[in-house]
Amino acid sequence: MNQSFLDSVLENSFIPLYGIIVLLAIWRYPRYFDTPLRYLPILLMYTFLNELLGSFIINNNEISLIFKEVYYNNNWLIFNIYNIVFFGYFYYVYYSYISNTKNRNFIKLGAVAFLSSCLVNIFFVSFTTKPQLTAYIIGAIVLLSCIFFYWNNLKKQYGVWFLTRDLLSWLSLGMLIFYLGYVPIKIARNYPSLYDFGTLLREIHLILIIIMNGCFAFGFILMRRRKILFE
Repeated sequence: MNQSFLDSVLENSFIPLYGIIVLLAIWRYPRYFDTPLRYLPILLMYTFLNELLGSFIINNNEISLIFKEVYYNNNWLIFNIYNIVFFGYFYYVYYSYISNTKNRNFIKLGAVAFLSSCLVNIFFVSFTTKPQLTAYIIGAIVLLSCIFFYWNNLKKQYGVWFLTRDLLSWLSLGMLIFYLGYVPIKIARNYPSLYDFGTLLREIHLILIIIMNGCFAFGFILMRRRKILFE
């Protein structure tokens, strides 16, 4: 496949895919409106609009969040804010669905560690113009731990790690694949010696987004109503 054609397909498909996921989330809303996932359509809409704005900023010099020419096309501010909202919401969701006291305490401590790292990171790295790498890694590790706790909870409750009719199982699978693949990419982008691989890393990043949203789509299509929580 022609490289430029692949790049074009990936770059032009991932944002519309976010929009499709928002529509699926709204379509299935009656099946989870009274669970901790009830705010999911709002988060997904926020994700869609955030990606759309981020794309506009990176591709248009006329749009800038920071009024210094050197920072034109810089969209890190909106993504740094987004990461706090995204991780925080899913910590709440998993805390609500996991019954093990030790795991729930870990999630609380992990959330505190993530928010603390966000605060500390501000003193060393510009929050408005630079990626908050340390905070992101901690946030992702805590989220991945939540996913494993949740699947372990399913194993104890139902005898299986994954329920094909369970929306959160599919959301977990999508996020697991994405963060296991993207955290190394995010780290690699901070090393100038790897800049030559920038195009490849971008392609892998977009493929991970597509796979994650594909899992989300399967979750919404296959889901059945399930209200089990430990708030």
